[in-house]
Amino acid sequence: MALENPIGNPLEPQNRPQFIAEFNTLGPVDDSMIGGTATSSAVGAGTDAGSPLGPVVDDTDPGRRHLSLVPNDFDDLFDAVEDQWQDRALCAQTDPEAFFPEKGGSTREAKRICQGCEVKSECLEYALHNDERFGIWGGLSERERRRLKRGII
Repeated sequence: MALENPIGNPLEPQNRPQFIAEFNTLGPVDDSMIGGTATSSAVGAGTDAGSPLGPVVDDTDPGRRHLSLVPNDFDDLFDAVEDQWQDRALCAQTDPEAFFPEKGGSTREAKRICQGCEVKSECLEYALHNDERFGIWGGLSERERRRLKRGII
């Protein structure tokens, strides 16, 4: 004979809609309690621009919210993927001094290597975006990159 628990599952609230409603009326959430550094404006506020917390949604009712520890900002994840082109660059397998010649030194060898590189365009885009001032990037010298930015090339 199985014993029935008169209160049901102690981990589930007895009146879930009322519990969720009361939960959403709580004030600001201090992320220091969960190891974060920022503070969301309110539990029921959803995804504020400054909030590292995800939306608050109740899975039983699409109109409800739940607290999520998943960050809303995935830029760091995409930055890691964007930098993977550097692992495939031919220059990573050669002498770096060829890509950073002394003033007046030849850039011919570095540019020749760049011509056969599969990530030449990503390299040039990186150099332009990050204002690289020295070296050969994407097959162009610093002077050539400046001209490209100004629209001369």
